[in-house]
Amino acid sequence: MKPKSKRLLNLLLIFGTLAIVLVIGFQDNSLEETIQRLTSISVKSVILCVLLYLLYVFCDALSIWLFLRRQGYYRVGILYVYFTSIAGQFYSNITPGATGGQPMQIYYLHKRDVPTGVATSALLTRFFCFQFMLLVFGTALWATHVDYVRKNFSDWYWALIVGFVWNVGTCSLVLVMSFFKPAVRGVVRLVLLVGKKLRLIKNPEKTGEKWMRTVDNFHNTMRDILRRPWDLCAQLLIGGLQLISLMTIVWFIYRDIGIPGAASYTEVITLDVLEYTAAAYTPLPGASGVQEVMFAQAFGDLFGANKFAAQLLWRFFTYYISLLLGLIVVTVVGLRSGQSLREVANMRDQVEAENEARQTQDGDTTPEAEKN
Repeated sequence: MKPKSKRLLNLLLIFGTLAIVLVIGFQDNSLEETIQRLTSISVKSVILCVLLYLLYVFCDALSIWLFLRRQGYYRVGILYVYFTSIAGQFYSNITPGATGGQPMQIYYLHKRDVPTGVATSALLTRFFCFQFMLLVFGTALWATHVDYVRKNFSDWYWALIVGFVWNVGTCSLVLVMSFFKPAVRGVVRLVLLVGKKLRLIKNPEKTGEKWMRTVDNFHNTMRDILRRPWDLCAQLLIGGLQLISLMTIVWFIYRDIGIPGAASYTEVITLDVLEYTAAAYTPLPGASGVQEVMFAQAFGDLFGANKFAAQLLWRFFTYYISLLLGLIVVTVVGLRSGQSLREVANMRDQVEAENEARQTQDGDTTPEAEKN
């Protein structure tokens, strides 16, 4: 599929899903009622929700920034990394499986002379720590609210189990890649062989090199950070704060338009963490559609007649705000660099190829390799 067609398909998925949600929602809610319920949220709560999202992105940036400083890249400022994270969130949320965010962040970091391998390692560290804390919080909250979770998810309880297993598998894969690199490389070769025979992989050699570099980056990054336990603890704490900041947004929405006394803070956080877990494995951009369904299922009893309005507010403060902020940042940065709006729109299509070319030219530029 051509890049232009991919972008168009992604946008159709995002806004098509939004249109379906609106159509379904307005079947049971009039426009006047919905507007009235949306405006019943206090200005204070709106400000807090925005600040919580900005804190979520700041934690993302802080994790990357600390990793880079630990590797000696002091000229990369926290503000620049913050804008890089906003751009990364934007591209992650408009591409299937959030595949577009990391290449763009690597691209922007390379503009500050950060080697592709080091930038990749920083992003892998941040990814692992966030996913690990999601697993820790999800396990603890689920274990302490078993009946409550089963009651609220009811018919969609199976999706929660699938999402939880997926998250366990993701964290386990990272750990396996950290300590058993030869075995992982063997699995990669097997997958490439099968993909080649089934004609699912167009260029097995190039794809194999890319996957092997990713395996090496995972392995070297985790070996490097495990040698510094205090750095690992700091990264995990940041990942935990990032998770809580995002999950707390729904609490302030509930506090204003939810049914009073229907749930405590920990119960609301429990539902949101597990809802996020259940929908995170969905390959659609921003997990569109699945997120809305899971929210309606998990929080329906907490919002009652205000469920649709709460869903719109929650989705805006956790997803659409990233599209709005990201579009502003990407456009402003692009125009300041002398790019036209068309070039800004097409930039995403060139970045992955440029990143791969730089990494191939630089060789192994992971932190571990630099020390050796």
